Amino acid sequence: MPKTTKPHKDPLFEAIAIFAVFFGGVFAFAAGNSQGPTPTTKPIVEVKKSYVIPTGTPTNILTNLEAPWELLFLPDGQALVDERNSGTILQIDKDLKATKVAFTSTRPPCIKFCEGGTLGMAYAADRPNGELSLFVFLTTLTDNRILKYDLNKVDGNWTLANQRVLLKGINRSGLSTTHNGGRLAIGPDGKLWVTLGDAGMRAATSQNWNALGGSVLRLNVDGTVPDDNPRAGSFIWAKGLRDSQGMAWDSYGNMWTTEFGNDTWDELNLMQKGHNYGWPYAEGFYKFVETPLPPGNPGSNEQGTPNNPAPTPNIPVMPSVKELMKDPKFTPPMLTWHPKDAACSGITYVENTLISACLRGGKLWVIPVRGDKQLGKPQAFYTGEFGRLRKAVVAPDGGLWILTSNKDGRGGWSQGGEQYSVDDRIIRVELKKVYF
Repeated sequence: MPKTTKPHKDPLFEAIAIFAVFFGGVFAFAAGNSQGPTPTTKPIVEVKKSYVIPTGTPTNILTNLEAPWELLFLPDGQALVDERNSGTILQIDKDLKATKVAFTSTRPPCIKFCEGGTLGMAYAADRPNGELSLFVFLTTLTDNRILKYDLNKVDGNWTLANQRVLLKGINRSGLSTTHNGGRLAIGPDGKLWVTLGDAGMRAATSQNWNALGGSVLRLNVDGTVPDDNPRAGSFIWAKGLRDSQGMAWDSYGNMWTTEFGNDTWDELNLMQKGHNYGWPYAEGFYKFVETPLPPGNPGSNEQGTPNNPAPTPNIPVMPSVKELMKDPKFTPPMLTWHPKDAACSGITYVENTLISACLRGGKLWVIPVRGDKQLGKPQAFYTGEFGRLRKAVVAPDGGLWILTSNKDGRGGWSQGGEQYSVDDRIIRVELKKVYF
């Protein structure tokens, strides 16, 4: 058996070690409780919240269009714009030159108050290798429908091919084609969203879950119904709309839509799953009261000239201001305006800001987003300077492009616009950051 050894103990060494441990702890304790300088920490810096407003001198990007309705910027920085009446889709290249991409149709038949034609567009990268599809909202002789195309890039230019009908049978109203809605967008969830009007049928569509009109729709990009829609087998996301032509999502994931009221209140709605927004029982925050327009009301197809402006409609005193709508099954709007100040169509979101382009009001409404479902005071820009405004879109360079709509046959309803010989057009303005 190997011999083991015990460790040697040195009494002097052990005494020194005990002394060091004891007095080291005392010194450490004293140092920790000294009155000397304490470690510094970085001060808390409050980050100011900001939003944007248009600024600078407006410039014309493209002129002599015919009732442009939708504007899209594609991944390569080029843009597509369509003309509601002619059915033309134009490409705007980086040098701001426009070339025709396609015709979706010939003019739709209209007697007066024509609002149908080639309306909203949206694109998605849903084809193999990330290739694009283009969705187009179109009024036909019998219905409103959504077309789908292959959107191909050939030698730097975009072309359309393989047209098919993604969804048909959306309600439309006779030969006047009013209240079609027609805005398309790909949402943050990758679904195709559609805003619709009641097609002039009021409760027959807007309060009927079996009719597509008067709704916001949500589709898979292949044309099927999403499994998590409010009602199984139905494209309908929300109901109770008169004529909704704008939608945008903020950074909190909230969906905002613009709404044309009758004669008293236009609305900004926070669009929520399965909700009913009340038309025709509610207008704004109030119970709807009919306001019949006088016979022969102007503003249909009377365009006007600088020397002979189109007559302004004689709209009676607004009646829907007496009795608040308190029925809990109807969701009230977040903001309202009188139509003479609004009739807002397209809306966009950028940097804590909702920007809505308005037709009859002839202005941009800029609405700060102060937090989740919290809005600041709306601010108006360009009132009457450019006439009817259809949509505003943020360009890749950060500028704001604005579509006018002074050749849409409703000139008598708006502030200014008819005097511009270059209309319709796309106008560019800068955006400036301001703080709350």
